[in-house]
Amino acid sequence: MAATLPTDTQPQDTLLQQQDATKKTGRRQWSIQGGPRGLLRRMRSQLAEDGCPESQLIMGKTLLEQQGSEEEEESARLAVFWLTRASLQGNCEATALLQDCLDNNIGICEHNYHEVRECLAMDLQEKLARRAAHMLFCSLSDGNDVISSSGLTNKIHEILACEEMEAKETEADDCQQNHKHPESHTNLEERYGGERFTEEHIVSASVLYCQGRVPPLHHFLTLISPMTPRSRLLQALHWPQRLLEEICENCVHFLGITLTNYVGRILRMLTPVTVGIIVCLLAGFLSFFQAEHVAIILPVIMSFVSLIVMLVSSVHLILNRKRFNCFHTWTVVFSHFCPELDVVQAEGRFKARSWKPYAAMSLAVFLYLSTVPLTSPRLMLIFLPVMWISAISTFLLVPEKLTKWQFFSILLYISAITPSIYGNIGHWLVSVTTGTGLEHILAENHIDVWWRIRLHLGIGPLLHLLWFGLQLSVLVSSGPSYLPSHLVSVVWYHLAVVASHKVATPIDILYPIAGWSLMVLLPTVSSFVLLVGPAFVCACLGLHIGMDYQSLVLIFFCSMCLMWIMKNWWPNLIFVCKLIVVMGMLLTFFQPSSFVKSPASRHSSLQWDNFKNVCLPSKDSRAITVHGCLPLQGTVVKWQGSVVQVNIISVYNLPQMLMSVLPVALERPLRCYLGQKLSPCPKSKVVTTQNERCKLLHNVLGSDMCTLETWNEYTFDIKIAMSSSYWKFGSEGSQVILTADSTFQDFMLGVDIGDQVEFVGALFEGIGSHEPKLHISSIKCINCKSKLNPVHKGDYQFKTDIKAVPPYIFNFFLGPTLTI
Repeated sequence: MAATLPTDTQPQDTLLQQQDATKKTGRRQWSIQGGPRGLLRRMRSQLAEDGCPESQLIMGKTLLEQQGSEEEEESARLAVFWLTRASLQGNCEATALLQDCLDNNIGICEHNYHEVRECLAMDLQEKLARRAAHMLFCSLSDGNDVISSSGLTNKIHEILACEEMEAKETEADDCQQNHKHPESHTNLEERYGGERFTEEHIVSASVLYCQGRVPPLHHFLTLISPMTPRSRLLQALHWPQRLLEEICENCVHFLGITLTNYVGRILRMLTPVTVGIIVCLLAGFLSFFQAEHVAIILPVIMSFVSLIVMLVSSVHLILNRKRFNCFHTWTVVFSHFCPELDVVQAEGRFKARSWKPYAAMSLAVFLYLSTVPLTSPRLMLIFLPVMWISAISTFLLVPEKLTKWQFFSILLYISAITPSIYGNIGHWLVSVTTGTGLEHILAENHIDVWWRIRLHLGIGPLLHLLWFGLQLSVLVSSGPSYLPSHLVSVVWYHLAVVASHKVATPIDILYPIAGWSLMVLLPTVSSFVLLVGPAFVCACLGLHIGMDYQSLVLIFFCSMCLMWIMKNWWPNLIFVCKLIVVMGMLLTFFQPSSFVKSPASRHSSLQWDNFKNVCLPSKDSRAITVHGCLPLQGTVVKWQGSVVQVNIISVYNLPQMLMSVLPVALERPLRCYLGQKLSPCPKSKVVTTQNERCKLLHNVLGSDMCTLETWNEYTFDIKIAMSSSYWKFGSEGSQVILTADSTFQDFMLGVDIGDQVEFVGALFEGIGSHEPKLHISSIKCINCKSKLNPVHKGDYQFKTDIKAVPPYIFNFFLGPTLTI
């Protein structure tokens, strides 16, 4: 319903007729065109038409007051029109009057009934947001029907700059000066180019804002325009930063948008029929494996899937933070034009919509922790770089604002869960408080609380309780909104620290580095990966599980058929399939025996007596003996003998090699960071070789000397005297030499001369000589002076007991204070 108001351009006859009519109806104040009331009425009309809600309210109230006249019905309809316009801009008094008109059927007709109902049903905040959108559009349109995205961007920049100046208590004149002198432009295209928006677009953006959503209009705005340095030298210096930002943006976009959309499409395609078919296919595939193999493979798959869910959830938290920053931009803009708008409620609605990543993160963490006791530690090492990157990223990018308590909380938590850190703190506190009685409180101890739960005492539990106290204080003082984002980064740091404790040798670091480097390179040759990947995985399955070749061929052709079907029917999913194949290749390539239990070592039936009779030199020529027995090279045998000598023939230390080229100023602190100080000598009155050796090291090197002994990788050479049932050969020529790596370090350093051992090894050198050499794969004691556990290289024993899962999860969240 449009309102028609008198203007000065009307003919004189018409004005005279209106004056006569108003005299008859008793509304003389509206008929005096030249008087003060007529001038005020024209000003009110003009302001109402321009969108002033106060003027619209006054117009509506004035028209409603005209009772008992012939034009009462028309005036009431016109009053409803103005009250509707004022109510749509958030005027509460106009809304109340409009509700009264609807209840009493004043000025309501078939033309305005639905509009009035919609206006009264609309939320007050939405009305205020629409008013702010209208004022924003009017400030840019200059009477036109459209505005440009560049103009809207410049206006938002001005508002943000003005708000920033007000926050810094800058004088208002500077703000006005910024409004008077807009940002300069290089050309007209930059000033007037871009997308075109009507008032409907701005109003729609305000409605979405009230619902807690980022308006799609924001994607067309160029709010972030970083200044690129003009100097080539500065560009070269900033190139690593730009490259890192680009890589991070691509990873976030892939995990948070691309991969999420693909998974969403897959989930939407799932029906009861397709789910049944997938379950049948998985059951048929797992039927090829033995039960123990399935028990080993499933935790690995669950661990990998849960880690992917954790990564995607963390990326969504980062995206939600970026979206909230965009949302807050519109908060500043709309509140600038309409201060009555409740922006806290709108931002609360946005935050309330961001709970899904936290729920998915929580479930994925519990699932991942439940698989850790059932998988190899090498799997956590492969995930180690991802954990540290996720920990740092979530800590810096997810919280709304970084404060000092967050840094203190992370340091306190890492100190509480790291024995080496709180151990050093404990030694320092004990040395400081010696003689005060506090050293007894700081001593490590535990109390049995209930069932198998223990309450630990000491520095570690004390730091852990201080961390809990800090979280409670933040919860009480600042509210619960600050904790979830911080706790996500704490969980990532905890997982990274636990995985870092598994690092014992240099190869434990090289595996994840090489693995993720290949992860970056292999997708570039993805077409080749789709063909070679399934073949490589099938080959590894055949080698380490022992599947027959018919099953492997069937698996290979089924996978290729699946690839072909996906490429022709679901081409959007082929990228996800490539990623799965690449990850399968990596997990199978890097120590497959760590993820899939290898079968028992298969040794031949060759006995030592038979080998000695025909393959040790006697009266025949040595060349003839070597030539005749050389086909036995590589044969795996299982023999017994007594230890004659144990030697270390080589020592490999990667950090030591790298530090040899560093200056002394850097070498010493790095050595102490990677290594450890010399252990103190045992206090004993009995003089032993171990005590004398320890004192010698402390006297020569100094007690504060740091060593990298834990990084040593040894190659052992063990001479074994072989027992024989043939007396005529005597003891001459009855020795073999075993070669072992650092896997057997504890066993080799604990064995004594004369101990009886049984070993499994492969002949590789010295066949036909008096001392053949073998690479051993397992060794165990038959009759030893010390108790030594058997060692089986490449045969990792997994804890398949599901009872180990609840204690591990309990200790992860409540340790080191409470443990099971």
